[in-house]
Amino acid sequence: MSELATQGFIAECEREQLQRAQSIQPCGALLGGRPGDARIRFASANLADWLGEKPQAVLGRPLTTLLPDFPPPSESPAETDDEAWLRPSSDKRLYPDLCRGPRGALDALLSCSAETWLLEFEPALAPAERHAAYRPVPHQLYRMPYSARDWSRQCQFLVDTLRHISGFSRVMLYRFRDDDCGEVVAESLREGLEPYLGLRYPASDIPQIARRLYLLNPHRQIPDIAARPVPLLADPEGTLADLTLSELRAVSPVHLAYLHNMGVTASLSFSLVVCGRLWGLIACHHDQPVQLAPALRARCAEMARAFTLAIYGYQSTRRLLDVSESDREIAALVERLGSGGNIESVATQGEDSLAGQLLALVGASGAALVDGERCTTFGQTPPCTALIALCRWLEAGETPTVFATAALAEHYPPAREWRECGSGLLAVRVERAGAPSSRTFLWWRPEQPREVHWAGDPRKDALVRSSAGDLSPRASFARWVEITSGQAEPWGERELLRAKKFRGLILHAINADLLGAPGTG
Repeated sequence: MSELATQGFIAECEREQLQRAQSIQPCGALLGGRPGDARIRFASANLADWLGEKPQAVLGRPLTTLLPDFPPPSESPAETDDEAWLRPSSDKRLYPDLCRGPRGALDALLSCSAETWLLEFEPALAPAERHAAYRPVPHQLYRMPYSARDWSRQCQFLVDTLRHISGFSRVMLYRFRDDDCGEVVAESLREGLEPYLGLRYPASDIPQIARRLYLLNPHRQIPDIAARPVPLLADPEGTLADLTLSELRAVSPVHLAYLHNMGVTASLSFSLVVCGRLWGLIACHHDQPVQLAPALRARCAEMARAFTLAIYGYQSTRRLLDVSESDREIAALVERLGSGGNIESVATQGEDSLAGQLLALVGASGAALVDGERCTTFGQTPPCTALIALCRWLEAGETPTVFATAALAEHYPPAREWRECGSGLLAVRVERAGAPSSRTFLWWRPEQPREVHWAGDPRKDALVRSSAGDLSPRASFARWVEITSGQAEPWGERELLRAKKFRGLILHAINADLLGAPGTG
């Protein structure tokens, strides 16, 4: 498929208003209205099957005429206001065994956005299953991993535990990378299934509009992809439901086809949100229809939230350890460079030792210091004439003072000539008052052909229209190996943090020299 067609599909996916789908999955029933108003403005067409009341008969009536004891008395002294449930809130409230209907006892989930309150009904847990649903989160999930080995064990414990609780045949821990594609970093699966561990999925598999919904909802359940959606019936005013916070919201036909192509019949996903950002997902798949009761989903979601503490703790610990280790290294390096990284001072020192420090700072194979027309290099680098021209380009453009890329030729075409030694560039520019040009520190990484294992060919990740005019997702998820060229090993957060700190200390040294120079002040 052409790049233009790919972009066109992705744009169309983003325009799909998932939260405006005026239908739900048939595994439950729904009532809804407007914030501040207890009257029922819309109801699912299957209401009689679940509550014994026809939807047309309840529209326009106050909810209390259908559920006289709603809301049940709160155990919290701060929530004594009977109308509190009508106010918008990001929290959802579970009411176990709220009522009974033709299908037995029903749990209810309440949510209220700025546009809509929703009360959704699903089968309640059997009494024999309730003890397991309300057990506390395993203590191990609250442990903070300090090493890569601890982290790996924590990830595996999470997916193994969730597979045991949910009964799904496959549970994956799915992390979003910097380029928005996803990678399976841990997996627990039934014997005989093909593993997905280590595979990547293109960013377009989860459009941005779906990612925004994952930020707002701790979990998303699809008990049966073959189930036909149930429409919502509205009052005479034609009130539309905002299903952003809905548990039962109908599924996009594109996503249903996607799951079908993967051989998945039921799915359950949990959001992993760290510092307000979607870090990843826990994805559960099964080859038969399966529905988890709200209380069980809530327990799994609580485990997912506990795991986000481990994510944050591990990232913070590794960052602090690296900062502590790098402080001394960077300070010693800047001191050796002297005079704020003066080129002349470099040439008078032991090249081998200094080169080792420069390269080790960010894990590079080559380094260079460029000051105007003067250039000093260490290790494997492009020629000095090319480096001087590159620095002019960096200064003339709008590149940041700390610029990093794993594929320089994509930004600077002349770099194709020396991509073998310089596909990856980390550049730090230091401006000096009164100087005609910046002092620039360059670190290099060579071209590194890489094998990336995808779940299907990423070049075919865009969806196309069938002969009937329907959008259809890619059908193949077979392991596909991509070999990339013209790229170096990417610079990570660790290297960028060190480069920024290095620049700060160089600036400090320059200012100290200026303040201490004769005739200043």
